[in-house]
Amino acid sequence: MSRANQFVRGGMLYLLGAALLLFSTTARSQTSLEDALKPYSGDAAKGYIQPVADLFGANMNSGFYHGSEMSRWGFHLNVDIVAMVAKVGDAQKTYTANAPAGFSPATYQTTTIFGGEGAEISNSAIPGLKFKGSDGVFKTENFPLAVPQLSIGYIFGTEATIRYISVPTLGNDKFPATTLWGAGLRHSVNQYVPGLPIDLTSGFFYQSFKTGDIIKFTGLSIGAQASKSFSILTVYTGLAWEKSTLDLTYRSTDPTAPLDVDISMTGANTFRFTGGLCLSLGFAKIFADANFGSVTCFSGGIGFGN
Repeated sequence: MSRANQFVRGGMLYLLGAALLLFSTTARSQTSLEDALKPYSGDAAKGYIQPVADLFGANMNSGFYHGSEMSRWGFHLNVDIVAMVAKVGDAQKTYTANAPAGFSPATYQTTTIFGGEGAEISNSAIPGLKFKGSDGVFKTENFPLAVPQLSIGYIFGTEATIRYISVPTLGNDKFPATTLWGAGLRHSVNQYVPGLPIDLTSGFFYQSFKTGDIIKFTGLSIGAQASKSFSILTVYTGLAWEKSTLDLTYRSTDPTAPLDVDISMTGANTFRFTGGLCLSLGFAKIFADANFGSVTCFSGGIGFGN
């Protein structure tokens, strides 16, 4: 086996392993997350969990394309294994929380889901009575995601893309079922403007991620993409408007809040600029890009097809 083939095969196995690790870790963390959320009412929980909405949402809307060359008609099939990662910065590790009634100070700095130990504050009337914010659940500097996707075309210069991965319920419901699916379409603009010096497409993508009964993400991206090929190297870029939403459902132990809590948060990213490179090695492609918006994230992977 050649070194190039060994590299491609090893990279594919690594990304598949990363995908399985991510989803198993998410499943195992559900109980810890529920325990961390229980002391909070809906408003207090938003500050604690908002970094996940920002980082996961940015990751989820990444990695859909690595070029814009399309024909009007023809058979095209490509299978990609895509990995995405967003950096967990200091700003994602702490937030300003409102103290429960009777405790002081009225606002205090404590950890988010990505931080360390939660801060402790005292009751104004009973100094020995303490309230401690929840500790962090994910101790990491990088927040990853990995998923397989299939692209097929071309009909009237249109390509369809599908993402899907599912992990069933395991261990008598100890590890909840986890599913990510997504779908999108891209359409060639070059067929309407002959002679363009670059390949230009437009497209939209929608996807959903759900684990157990507590977490649900949805993401939407609409934008334009462009690329230029130089022998085996393709340079690609894109601009997109996007939206991601995190919905949380859990039971709170906060006596001042309803027992059943349902909250919804919007990810920080609204617009993004993407720039990347794709290297074609015959039947295989290796690609990587950087995505700049309110959250900076990176994606890359390996593709097989024509």
